[in-house]
Amino acid sequence: MPPAMSLEVVNEYGKPAVRMAIENAAVLLDAEDIDRLIHHLGYLRAGIRPDVPTQPSTRQQFVLEMDPCWHTEKHPLYDGVVLILRHSGLGWTGFALPTHSLTELREAINQHLAALDHERCMPN
Repeated sequence: MPPAMSLEVVNEYGKPAVRMAIENAAVLLDAEDIDRLIHHLGYLRAGIRPDVPTQPSTRQQFVLEMDPCWHTEKHPLYDGVVLILRHSGLGWTGFALPTHSLTELREAINQHLAALDHERCMPN
């Protein structure tokens, strides 16, 4: 049986941290430690099978980041754009979108904007 793991926010010496315990061993992680751990786990998860599904689950609830910070830039070696999104818990994550994906994304967003405009114009 795998060891029991627990995570809890603690306030050691006036500084918030996360206490991660596995059986009788524990470690305190500050914000920088957590950022490094999340980053490293992301790289490790990318190489573990099964892959993360290519479509979101209809049964899973997602934590939504409301109006996230974002940044775009042209990648010098890539035909497309790099989109970087900020999640308050997971940090900044970059996505390289090729031109055909940008076109599809623009069309999807335009459809949503058109639907919102239509809803605003409808009489109550």
